[in-house]
Parts: sequence; structure tokens; C-alpha cells
Amino acid sequence: MGSYIVSIPDSFGPRILGFRRKDGPDLFATLDDDVVLEHPESGVYRFRGGHRLWAAPELPAVTYAPDDEECEVSYGRGLVTLTGPVDRAGLSKRLVVTAEGSSLVVDHTLTNHEPEARELAPWAITQFRMGGFALMPLGRSESNVQGDRSLTVWPYTDLSDPRLEMDQSSLTVAAEPGPAFKIGVGPNPGRLGYLLDGWLFLKEIALAFDRPYADRGATGQIFVENKFCELESLGALIRLAPGERVSHRELWSLTECDGIETARQRVVAV
Repeated sequence: MGSYIVSIPDSFGPRILGFRRKDGPDLFATLDDDVVLEHPESGVYRFRGGHRLWAAPELPAVTYAPDDEECEVSYGRGLVTLTGPVDRAGLSKRLVVTAEGSSLVVDHTLTNHEPEARELAPWAITQFRMGGFALMPLGRSESNVQGDRSLTVWPYTDLSDPRLEMDQSSLTVAAEPGPAFKIGVGPNPGRLGYLLDGWLFLKEIALAFDRPYADRGATGQIFVENKFCELESLGALIRLAPGERVSHRELWSLTECDGIETARQRVVAV
């Protein structure tokens, strides 16, 4: 698609398993089928690597619903649409990938097929190979008298973890094996990045400031453990009536980058 090669399966999903420039490496993780998340309320979810769509807030019976069935893949001029079946949580998921200049637009849509209304949000998650650096702006404003941003941490997050580095404008997490670590930023990180093998992946996200968000407003999130590192973005929470849908957009790009300081500048730049 455009200057990118995108790998898309049809035997499960919707997923995007690979994303690279025609002359560059694929930064996405590729995981064996034994890398799973198993919960009695949901069954076995296979991570597989690459990019996926979940539903927030994180409720095992809903969020971890497996996506092992075939999905429909259709192609148009400059775009591809991936549509999954209704899962055991009563949701269907769709990804629409569109080439736009030097970027890809990835639209994520959740549709409620349950007979009752429910509150949820699209949650877009990209898994990367280990060995790089995940970067996220802190989203500073021009105000000097009011709080303008927040950090969200999870019960297992250790803020003294040596993989975390923070300065005035951004935070960096080294994708090295270790205990599970997750951190989120709100309300407006704007973009997230991953630097590996001399290439910088960027995802830009658009926010709806008039609506609430899950995870204490952490619209951008980074997660790392032993086998992969994730860049995650959230859409706003919305109450979906039966048959209604909600969408969330990311803008992807992949460029050569000569080091971590250049990567920070590109991620933080507005």
C-alpha cells in the first residue's frame, strides 16, 4: 500500500501482522501460538503479534474474547477492509487501512450486537519486537498555574524500573525483558513512537476532549514484558445502543532515524 508492505491474515482477526517500508525491516513482533492470555471468563486469546483491536475498559469477558475465526478481507483502490465475525462478547471488529501520502490511516470500529446498550471504547494495540525504545510525549500545555497532564500506573507498575526514563517533555521505555511494566499519559500525548534497527514507527492519534476516557484518562499507553513491547491508544468511552458502532483513528508512518535523541524530537514535535 503506497510505499509500505502490509501483511494481513484472513484465517483470524481482524489483525495486521506486518508493516514495513519496501526497503526496511518489519518492527512488528511475531509470536508463537503459545503466547496467550487465558481467563475463565473469555477463553484463550492468542497474541500472535502485530496490531489488534480490543475494547476498553479492560474486562476479561469482553476484552479478551478470542478472534480465531476467519475474517472478511476486501480490497478497494488504496484501501483494505478487514471485518471480523461477532465474537463471544457480542462485538464485531473492523479495521480499514488506507494509504494517504507517506502514511497509512488505520480506522478501528467496534459494533455492539448485544440486545442491551453498553459503555466501551476502541483500544488500538501494536506489538513490537524487543530491543528498541518506546517513546511517548507528556503533552504539556502553556499553563503555569493548573495541572495539565497525568500519568497512569497499573498495580504491577514499578516506577523505579530502570527501563523507564523521563524528562520534562517525554518518557522512554527500553524494550528489554523483565517484569510486566505499563504506564499511560493523558490527556493529549498526540503520538507514540517505537525506535528499532534505525527506524522509527509513529502512530498519531486524534482525541475527543468533550468525552471521558478509560484508564484514568490515559489516552496513550506503553506496555512491556518479556516477549514484546506495545504502543496503545484509546478512543473515548461511549454508550453504544444495540447495532451502534464507534470508531477510532490512528495515522501510521515509518521513517529512518539515526538515534534516540532524533526519535524523541520527532515524537515530541508538534
